[in-house]
Amino acid sequence: MKLWWVGTLVWVVSTFVQAQATWFTVVGNRSDPGAETVEVDPLAARSDGDVRVMSVRVSRAGPRKNWEGLPYRSYVSEVAFDCRAGRAEYRRVSFHAQPLWQGPVLKEVDYQKAPKPMNFLGMSPNPTARIVRAACRGVD
Repeated sequence: MKLWWVGTLVWVVSTFVQAQATWFTVVGNRSDPGAETVEVDPLAARSDGDVRVMSVRVSRAGPRKNWEGLPYRSYVSEVAFDCRAGRAEYRRVSFHAQPLWQGPVLKEVDYQKAPKPMNFLGMSPNPTARIVRAACRGVD
């Protein structure tokens, strides 16, 4: 009887953990709103045809503007990695006015018809190549 309860508890905890995003900090500090921070969720990575898809979130040290001129400080995105070409492009992005993904979403943008390159302009060290290599590890 005790074994059944233990098994049920393990299943419930593992299901809860899997439902949560598991952010890995590539660069920066998720506790510092003044830091340039980039995080990935490797557990949510999946394949979509010839590309890998993964969630990437970014918090910038200061105000920035997106391609349409929308001011933001942080965003959460879905990124498609074309491993053969060695590049990554944003599919969807949710922009926040505040750093560290705080506050309401300013705007959600779908870039699937006109993808935007994943470049962290002005960020040093720039983690773009490192993230692409990691996302594409093990792809033929």
